[in-house]
Amino acid sequence: MQIIEIREPGQAESKQEAKIAVGIDFGTTNSLIAISVGRKVKIIQTEDNKELIPTTIEFTNNNITVGSNKGLRSIKRLFGKTLNEILNTPALFSLVKDYIDLQSQEVKLNFANKQMRIAEIAAEVFIYLKQQAEKELTTEVTQAVITVPAHFNDAARGQVMLAARLAGLEVLRLIAEPTAAAYAYGLNKNQTGCYLVYDLGGGTFDVSILNITEGVFQVIATSGDNMLGGDDIDKIIADYFCNKFSLLDNLDTLRLAKKAKEALLNQDNFEFNNISLDKQTFEQLITPIIGRTINIAKECLEIAGNPNIDGIILVGGVTHITLIKEELYKAFKVNILSDIDPDKAIVYGAALQAENLTTPNIDSLLIDVVPLSLGMELYGGIVEKIIMRNTPIPISVVKEFTTYADNQTGIQFHILQGEREMVADCRTLARFELKGLPPMKAGSIRAEVTFSIDADGILSVSAYEKISNTSHIVEVKPDYGIDTSEVDKVLENAYKNAKLDHAARLLQETVIEAESLIFNIEHAIKELVDLLSENEKHIISSLLNNIKHAIDARDRALINNAVKDFKSKTKKSLNTKINIVISDLLKGKNINQIK
Repeated sequence: MQIIEIREPGQAESKQEAKIAVGIDFGTTNSLIAISVGRKVKIIQTEDNKELIPTTIEFTNNNITVGSNKGLRSIKRLFGKTLNEILNTPALFSLVKDYIDLQSQEVKLNFANKQMRIAEIAAEVFIYLKQQAEKELTTEVTQAVITVPAHFNDAARGQVMLAARLAGLEVLRLIAEPTAAAYAYGLNKNQTGCYLVYDLGGGTFDVSILNITEGVFQVIATSGDNMLGGDDIDKIIADYFCNKFSLLDNLDTLRLAKKAKEALLNQDNFEFNNISLDKQTFEQLITPIIGRTINIAKECLEIAGNPNIDGIILVGGVTHITLIKEELYKAFKVNILSDIDPDKAIVYGAALQAENLTTPNIDSLLIDVVPLSLGMELYGGIVEKIIMRNTPIPISVVKEFTTYADNQTGIQFHILQGEREMVADCRTLARFELKGLPPMKAGSIRAEVTFSIDADGILSVSAYEKISNTSHIVEVKPDYGIDTSEVDKVLENAYKNAKLDHAARLLQETVIEAESLIFNIEHAIKELVDLLSENEKHIISSLLNNIKHAIDARDRALINNAVKDFKSKTKKSLNTKINIVISDLLKGKNINQIK
């Protein structure tokens, strides 16, 4: 891959003007903040000497408290979610059932005696982290590199950026959590090769395949499940306690389950009053979850082309569980890297990247990829993929489209995300229209459409028509982003329906070509009405009707045969007459350009 030299933000500043930039790991369960100076990372501690700060927000006595282990938790799971998704996903609804405003048309929580959006509440965590850093560093902190799960979509990424900005932080870069972890290992351990990053956190699971060569990082594939993590292990243990010891299914039982999980990291038995859990039973309970993560990791390797991996980088506090290391080694037979505390690997990478972006002459480079393909709707409901899944970002791609009807004064653009072939099976990102085009013959007007994704993974789409000098640009806004669902589910559906999708696309393309033939022939006949005999008109009409019936039957073979029959049964002289007109109708236009 060609690597282009880009002057990073902040590198033009003098030492006197340099601002303090930190790395932030905004986690589902815990958050961390760190600073790197001379590539030596320091984790910022709270006043009571804690590095891991619970990602909880509580409102009591007219004050908002962060990190108390009470109140609203796992808010990260709500980033990018619609109200409908939250209401219809039990795991999400249980997080906000005491706060959610059911009367609102958007996601708002009744919190701190007012209605607040998710980004506004999450901003309180960023404010707290910023304050802790400023106390320890005794200077103002204004810039940050923030990590996000690899398959956070535009809506989720946008809300993270908004929350940070509300806290007074300039976001230098959003980087994927697995990429940040690999960055930490690449710079601290000088690793070179192909690595699998296994990131099992409190609420999300991410896996990435990375090539690392002397400071250059390239993510070649990503996968995961943004509804799978340590919280699910806690829930399984809590359910076991409820069934085994007749405990109530409440927050106290969930806390007890978490306590048991943490205790069994270093001992063989857990006991509390009359409640007990041994390590063997614990491992039996969690084996299905670990199995799911390993299957996702294997699928990610397959997507990457099954490269030989040199090691597995562990990320996330849950990976302290010994069984995870054992099962990963059984599955992949490679070295398991956990020299850096898995709880801190991500924030290490974020802090190092923050220093990289604000310090001249640090020349390492990270390359993230697009988690799902991006494209637009073509005529007939077909999806034309513009930027393919796993394309390195930042990226910009230009495509040319044209009008499909005479005197068309506007072109509608429908931007989509997904791996399926038809519009109905993909997610809508945005719609816009290029208006004010001069009325001209079909195919005469050409619009340049540019898809651009910046280093934060935010998409913008622009369209420009040269003749009228008309342009339009749309950015996928955080509040109006796509309806989120797990990337692995999207990919699973794509793989499962690949043959059906391919057949549906071929059928639709055949229908479009046949309809185009009918349209052009019927227009040509109007021009040649005085030159055709009644017998020629009858032949054409009959053969076109056969094509129309085949189209109605939605049978590709039947359509192809009807078109072939039309071509073979029309006389050469008739074709010559018609082609004179058709060539004019189709001038400057081909079927692939039809929108």
